[in-house]
Amino acid sequence: MMNEENSNIPQPDPAWDYYEIWQSLHTIKNKIDAGIKLISAEELADNTTDEKLKEILEPALEQLESLIENDLTDYSEDIGDDE
Repeated sequence: MMNEENSNIPQPDPAWDYYEIWQSLHTIKNKIDAGIKLISAEELADNTTDEKLKEILEPALEQLESLIENDLTDYSEDIGDDE
């Protein structure tokens, strides 16, 4: 589900090679934005806010690491196949 801020972003063609990665990055960005919103309302840092921030950001980090490790291809391997 997209928030109002992202509703103005044009949706790419689902046939685009990067469509699923694009969607995943927006999901991750929304979590980061939620973390920014959380701390923006706080004047002083404390353990409760830090824990809430970790709860928001850790899944985003895991998703980003997974995306990098599993969804991005090393295209340099394809170069040697043509020879």
